[in-house]
Amino acid sequence: MAFFLLGLILLGLLILAAPVSLEYNSLEKRFKVRWLGVTFTRMLGREKPEKPKKPEKTPKRKTPASKSRGLGAMKVILRQRDLVRELIRKLLGLALEVCRTLSFRDSVAAVSLPDPMLNGMLYAVINHIDLHEMRLSVNFEERNYAKIRVTVYPYRVVGKLAVFLFHFPYIRTIKLAWAMKKQYRTA
Repeated sequence: MAFFLLGLILLGLLILAAPVSLEYNSLEKRFKVRWLGVTFTRMLGREKPEKPKKPEKTPKRKTPASKSRGLGAMKVILRQRDLVRELIRKLLGLALEVCRTLSFRDSVAAVSLPDPMLNGMLYAVINHIDLHEMRLSVNFEERNYAKIRVTVYPYRVVGKLAVFLFHFPYIRTIKLAWAMKKQYRTA
């Protein structure tokens, strides 16, 4: 039993420690994922066969009651502005922390705008941006392309997510949801 438990723990550590490599190439229209020696590739932009179209249904009109329900829920949210601000701040913070864990390798992107004057201004701005892990340039040939390779370490993301979940205001959020549900039912 101890060996089985030890094996499960080692398997969990292997899964969390193995980096996930994501690669996107806009010129070849390809998206590739590599993890634990397995590669998944998906070609993008292929046309799918068209499905027969169903007859269009007439759209239902919104009744005044449904509008008042939405307004009632908004009133509840506006009363709890501080909680909503806190939730938005925490979610944006989590997204930023997860983005900081990403590691870009051999990434190249070229941007081109239809107006040559705008391309020149963009070139002046991009020339002063120093991205250590990514080469960004302006293409004056009106071709946009990107080749991006990102490595994600799951243990870093799980760590950030655990901190987020530990500090999440569960009780206040549940009370807000119940108040919104109650307001929605009464309206």
